[in-house]
Amino acid sequence: QMIAIIGENLQNTQELWFNDQRAALTATLVTNRSIIVRVPTPIPRAITNELKLIFANGETLVHNFVVDISKPLVARMKSEYVNTGDIATFYGDFFYEPLVVTFAGGVQGEVVSVEDQILEVKVPDGAEPGPVLITSNFGETESDFWFRDNRNIIASFDGTLANGIWRGPPYIFATDAVIEPINGKFIRVNQTLGAWPFFELYGGPAEGDIGQEAKNIPEEAIINPGGFSLKFEINTLESLTGANMRLHLGTADNSGLDAARQSSYYLWEANVHTAGEWQTITIPWENVYTGFPASAGGYSMFIYFHGPNALTHNFALDNIRVVPNTND
Repeated sequence: QMIAIIGENLQNTQELWFNDQRAALTATLVTNRSIIVRVPTPIPRAITNELKLIFANGETLVHNFVVDISKPLVARMKSEYVNTGDIATFYGDFFYEPLVVTFAGGVQGEVVSVEDQILEVKVPDGAEPGPVLITSNFGETESDFWFRDNRNIIASFDGTLANGIWRGPPYIFATDAVIEPINGKFIRVNQTLGAWPFFELYGGPAEGDIGQEAKNIPEEAIINPGGFSLKFEINTLESLTGANMRLHLGTADNSGLDAARQSSYYLWEANVHTAGEWQTITIPWENVYTGFPASAGGYSMFIYFHGPNALTHNFALDNIRVVPNTND
């Protein structure tokens, strides 16, 4: 930012420093009564909160002056689920080194790379689910999202899946030769499909593992849908452009489910390709929520992918959840 320094006998100013950063002076903008100058862009290492003028005769003049430097801004992660020892990628701003990244559990990650608005950190042993704290010389910020967010998971695919599921089991795996799991079992698909759904997951209230997990939709998300998001992790080995995920959530029992799922659902257009990396997808819950009432008995849930004819679906999916947008 350009500022004006007003005073007297300023014409012999040779150097001008903000903290430990020297400003570039333009001779025509240095006069007896004023200096017009830009605050240096480089971030200071030593914070003195002082402005220092050095004159031609060697004398100095120090004036209290605070340069406003923002604390880190943490917007999101590429994937909120990252295995120990792997690289977690944070997106945001004001990632001014040196940085300390502290995960829930009190452990600090190794900063691997800082580049514009991207921060890469090696996930340490002992990192637990919870917000991440990023600290610089200019303040600290706790993320609104959780690392390894285990709240309100409505489809983990980790149960026995003995009841209340239709065509899902052949697509549920604990391991895979190509895609590394991030949180237990996950959906894994690799086949060419047409417009008809290739797998269906269903659970009615209190019916089977799917139905039991659907109970995790928090009542607050029904009362205040604008304060929540639907999230999940996906890993694609080929582009899903053109594919759709249809998600029905509601309170219909078996007798009314078929009609309900045909008329009340959210359609996610899966125009993504993560090129073999896990990525967190975030969808405003108010877009997904179809107005069904809160139900102590649980909810029905129906999920399937479909797309244009001859589209290869080659992806993994895990951790469907309904989570608050802030930690307030």
